[in-house]
Amino acid sequence: MIEISKIQMAAVAILAALLLWTLYGAFVSMSVKEPPYQVIETLENDVEIREYSNQIWATTLAEDQNRGFSRLFGYITGANEEEKKIEMTAPVVTSNEDGEMFMAFVMPEDFNLEGTPRPLDEKVKIELVKERRMAVIAFSGYATDDSRKRHLKTLEETLEARGIETSGDPVLMQYNDPWAPPFMRRNEVGLEVGL
Repeated sequence: MIEISKIQMAAVAILAALLLWTLYGAFVSMSVKEPPYQVIETLENDVEIREYSNQIWATTLAEDQNRGFSRLFGYITGANEEEKKIEMTAPVVTSNEDGEMFMAFVMPEDFNLEGTPRPLDEKVKIELVKERRMAVIAFSGYATDDSRKRHLKTLEETLEARGIETSGDPVLMQYNDPWAPPFMRRNEVGLEVGL
């Protein structure tokens, strides 16, 4: 009887922890702003063609994701000429460029190129990303290299079947912090397509 009671208590504790983890993931996901876009068309395999307006990005090139994230996080938490804290937005955009990790934080929608605080770290750059059309496929879970490649292949095959040409390198867009439950995580692979 005592063993059953301990097992039941452990089960209740595990369920409570899972519930708190899920609530945390939902709260954080709802509180982080995302740049607006318009879905132009939905293709096979849930591929969306989206139009994005101009955006301001804080970008960096780094040896790995952790260094890139730390550098950009430092910038938005005050390592800029105005010592200004900048609201975190989603997604964090990454891609590989000539063997280095490219990473970008999208600045809040009301920022413009002239009014965005200048970084103190010379490895952080502020860029205007002009309006563009992207083909995007979403997936949940952790954005492993394998899952990214698999979804990129589906995206490329879907676009090829429609005769839609792409330009530039694929990007990975991650919308959740590292502590969000895997089943609540939102990731997207995107390719730029013609306007």
